Amino acid sequence: MKPDVRKPALHATLAPRFAAAFLAVAAVLLPTPVRAQEALSADPTEMTVLSSPPDARVILRGSSEVGGFSPLDLGPQWFGRYSVTIDAPGYATARGALSFPQRGLRPTSPSEPPGISGALLLRSLNFPGLPDLLSGNMERGAGLLLAGAGGAGAVLRDHLEYRSNLKKPDVESQDRAYDFHYARGRWALYTGAVWGMSALDYILRPRMQLLESTPTRVTIGAPKLTRAGVMWRSVLVPGAGQEYANQRVRGILWLGATLVSGAAYFTADESHHRILTKLGRAEALLATASPAEITDRQADVDHFSSREETSKKLLHGLGLGTVGIYVANIVDAGIVQLGRPSGANRKFSLAAPVNPHRLEIALTHRF
Repeated sequence: MKPDVRKPALHATLAPRFAAAFLAVAAVLLPTPVRAQEALSADPTEMTVLSSPPDARVILRGSSEVGGFSPLDLGPQWFGRYSVTIDAPGYATARGALSFPQRGLRPTSPSEPPGISGALLLRSLNFPGLPDLLSGNMERGAGLLLAGAGGAGAVLRDHLEYRSNLKKPDVESQDRAYDFHYARGRWALYTGAVWGMSALDYILRPRMQLLESTPTRVTIGAPKLTRAGVMWRSVLVPGAGQEYANQRVRGILWLGATLVSGAAYFTADESHHRILTKLGRAEALLATASPAEITDRQADVDHFSSREETSKKLLHGLGLGTVGIYVANIVDAGIVQLGRPSGANRKFSLAAPVNPHRLEIALTHRF
């Protein structure tokens, strides 16, 4: 008699398989809890640089370099101090610095914030041109440095000549000492004016503003351009308004033209004073001349009178020219274009991260 072997029921065989399949599909289709999603999506090594206004062009330079339109996503190799440039149409190009610590800590800004502070005033009083040079504004800094060094050199030269001639008892040396004393004071005035312009130029430059800082995000801003803001800056320092309006070449030209015309005016003034001194001496000699000397002394007076008249016209012309350049600079600040066309493509950024093992270049496109 054959043993009674029964086949298992079909539903008993398929039930475990259906259960396993159902659990697998449910694991895929059902949403992950919110906290689990955040844990999966949050990347503690990422740092995002945002800007105000949005989509501004941001450049970071340091051990690595990146340039593009915000937001910029930085990897873990971005740490340390970086100089920052941020610009956008209708906004002044602002500069500053960001310090990225180890991940998990908030970035800080070691650069000067917008506004007046004691440290800012102290830095601005450095030798003419040096504040701009040290902060990266090379062209304006170089112009102010040359003007300041030239004025200081003229003051030193005239002081040495004054002391040297003052020790000599003859009349001609005393006249020369008087001329050098006058010239020293005039060049000291010019150097002081350049020093003041250098300090104001550094104080008035647009600065980056740190608006927000978290361990994963930093937001920086630039000042919005206004016509009044451009004009009053050019009133204080020639070309400063144009520089503020992102018209750097125009700003440098106005500053350079004012510095050169001012130096030419003081040079002409020094020469005119020397001629006046010689004319005064010639008139004194004519007053005490003997009958035989009157003709020669009169010729000297006529010669220096003619030179004085020509020198006076030149001095007045240079003075009017300097004032005209200054006024034209203000008028130009009133008509200069405030906005600039945006870049052709606002979605690209180019980064060159550097580490001890390799050099990389990354091109990022946002869709």
